[in-house]
Amino acid sequence: MFDNVSQGLFTTGATGYLIIVPVLRSLAILFMVISTYKLLKERQDNHKFLWIVAICFFPIIARIAFEVYRRWISKKEIVKTKGSTSFLIISIIAFVLSAILIVVSVISMGVGYLKSEIDGESLATFYDVHGNKYDDLYDVPLHDKQGNIYTYESAWFTAGSYIDQNGKSYDGDYCYLSEEGYFYFDENEELKPYNDSYDYYTNGETIYYSLFNRVYWEDDGTIYEKSGKMHLKLFDFDK
Repeated sequence: MFDNVSQGLFTTGATGYLIIVPVLRSLAILFMVISTYKLLKERQDNHKFLWIVAICFFPIIARIAFEVYRRWISKKEIVKTKGSTSFLIISIIAFVLSAILIVVSVISMGVGYLKSEIDGESLATFYDVHGNKYDDLYDVPLHDKQGNIYTYESAWFTAGSYIDQNGKSYDGDYCYLSEEGYFYFDENEELKPYNDSYDYYTNGETIYYSLFNRVYWEDDGTIYEKSGKMHLKLFDFDK
């Protein structure tokens, strides 16, 4: 699954930090909201909306403020709402787990990074259309069917440009990637939108993706484009 130990440590840590931690925090906030709402409903409080909004944005601080409010400022005799305490406990457990996972994830990423620097192991592996490996996304080139090689040169707020091995520049607004994974320059603007899409185009036979950022392949041949923090899977639709 991973090419080396460094990549495994770093990727596992990053997955925990970027995916699992946000899920745990979202669940913790959800359970905190449910717990608080049950108490607000039992109290017949007129400020339900404000408290719930506060819980959503500042769950721990807002819940502490709510407890101070209901116990010492606006006291009301209520019967213990069934489930409120249980949801609160689950919420606290989820918050604690997310905090622990943050520490573990950061340590895992740090150890993975240090090991990669010491042992010369790559933290990620990218491929081009021919299956050649690269340690850096910025090194992955595009190829056309004639064997020419193209590299991407980014630009602000535009599609950038692609440079071939001879230094010739191609306007990114007319650069595409075929479904077979080959670079194509629509010099005569012959391609038309595919299924009313502004991302995919066709000449009636082949489907092309309108290039905008750096593209790479995984070892199974799946094509991705990196846009900011997102990795967009290309040609992921039914024809």
